Amino acid sequence: MATPVPQRLLATLEKLDKATFETFQWNLMEETLEGFNPMSIANLEDASRHKTVSKMVQAYKKEGAMKITQKILENMGIIDLADKLKTDVEKDQAATPQSSQDQSAVMETKQYGAQFVDDNMEKLVQRITMVMPIADGLYQKKMIHDEDYYEITAAQTSMSKMRKLYVALKPGGAVAKSAFYKILLEQQSLLVEELGGVSQK
Repeated sequence: MATPVPQRLLATLEKLDKATFETFQWNLMEETLEGFNPMSIANLEDASRHKTVSKMVQAYKKEGAMKITQKILENMGIIDLADKLKTDVEKDQAATPQSSQDQSAVMETKQYGAQFVDDNMEKLVQRITMVMPIADGLYQKKMIHDEDYYEITAAQTSMSKMRKLYVALKPGGAVAKSAFYKILLEQQSLLVEELGGVSQK
């Protein structure tokens, strides 16, 4: 199965040392490729590799994020990584029939949503105060069980409700966490954007 674009980009950026990664980010704020607007300093200030990937996909979509990453690596003289990124993508496309690519895209969005929910657990627990609308949405989608829903309802604080919600999501795995992420996009879009989330369109 093809490697999802965000994971492939993240793996590429993780091969850069701190100074080289900062130079890569600087290039994102410059006119690097025709048709691609430079990213703002505010978007990338103190951004981790994971958040940088999220911001690139958000700004340029997946295909554009791959193109601009390859171009910047070439401009920086890191030809081996640029070539490997290009070759890996071409291999994935050649080896994957269209129907499988469509299925892979669905799997990719689920994996990304689940990863975001896992990576930002503590921040989401602390920041989300309107928990019940989220729990209601997950309950209606049958992503959490009756007893878990009642425990979330009975919890006294928003933080305890959120912690119980995370426990309730575990049996459903990536599918349940992806459903949680989609509800967050609908109900807490500004928070998701602040944490570097990307729409699953």
